[in-house]
Amino acid sequence: MGSDLEQYEAGEGGVTLHTWTDVQGIKKENFYITGMPGTPIPWWFRKVLRQKNLSDMVYFPHTPSCFYA
Repeated sequence: MGSDLEQYEAGEGGVTLHTWTDVQGIKKENFYITGMPGTPIPWWFRKVLRQKNLSDMVYFPHTPSCFYA
């Protein structure tokens, strides 16, 4: 079982963050959130990242990062 985080471009210049837990090849506990670059990420999504032992992010990135791809 592993947790993953993807970032990709959204419409209107936004960035979408998608996290899930992989359980035997099946994506479970999916969470998506979209925001404008540089704006704060809501506390509830940051809590999800910490629970999945992923890097905490305070603000939406300016461009999707290859680090999470």
